[in-house]
Amino acid sequence: MKLKVLGCYGGQLPGKNLTGLLLNNDTLIDAGTVGLTADIEEQRAIKNILISHAHLDHTGGMPFYSVNIVSNKTASVNVYGSQFTMDAVQNHLMNGVTWPDFTKIKNFAGNPVLKYITIEPKVWTAIGGYKVMAIPVNHTIPTVGFLIGKGNTYILYSGDTKDTDEIWVEAKKLGKKLKAAFVEVAFPDEVDFLAEASCHLTPKTLEKQLRKLLPLKPKTYLYHLKPEYMKEIKKGLKKIKGFKLTLLDDADTLKI
Repeated sequence: MKLKVLGCYGGQLPGKNLTGLLLNNDTLIDAGTVGLTADIEEQRAIKNILISHAHLDHTGGMPFYSVNIVSNKTASVNVYGSQFTMDAVQNHLMNGVTWPDFTKIKNFAGNPVLKYITIEPKVWTAIGGYKVMAIPVNHTIPTVGFLIGKGNTYILYSGDTKDTDEIWVEAKKLGKKLKAAFVEVAFPDEVDFLAEASCHLTPKTLEKQLRKLLPLKPKTYLYHLKPEYMKEIKKGLKKIKGFKLTLLDDADTLKI
């Protein structure tokens, strides 16, 4: 499995793009940014999009991406998420008022540019050659994380969450097939009250989550850092021992 980091931050500043991971060139995991950081051919090659939740830092790249791929002569791009998320995107983001509804606009092959598909929680679903399980996590609005993989290689993507349980329980069932975990950590421990109120992790609560996977210790890649707290978050992460932690950066490429 190859991943390209289109964006990995929990806030947007010059050189710091919002969350989006491109899996094997054809599957986008969250769409906080795509039009700004993937070239036009990369955008046209995307066949499926997995959306963890409706917040703009995970969906805000979709409107401009949709414009860019109208010229596709392909099937519709399938957008997967919970019923709550799909309803929110259709009713509030691309609703024909704030932006055109690209489930009604057709591409150059005569197919709707986008097709919204509800993914049921805690059920393995076949998507683009992968097995995907969406698992509810603990955020301010209904949000899921994902287990994604095939064969003997799976990854965990936490979505936005504070302390949560179900996703770690399901991930442990994969055993050694779980090769990597992509986990959010948004705030430093010094403002844990803010992390709690906004339902995000700090280094201390991140360590608590990782211990729920023991004895499994997959490589752990961290994303969703708030740019203004980078120094403090990094300081807190140094206190975590016994886990392989890597901070993602925009444009990183990984092979899992």
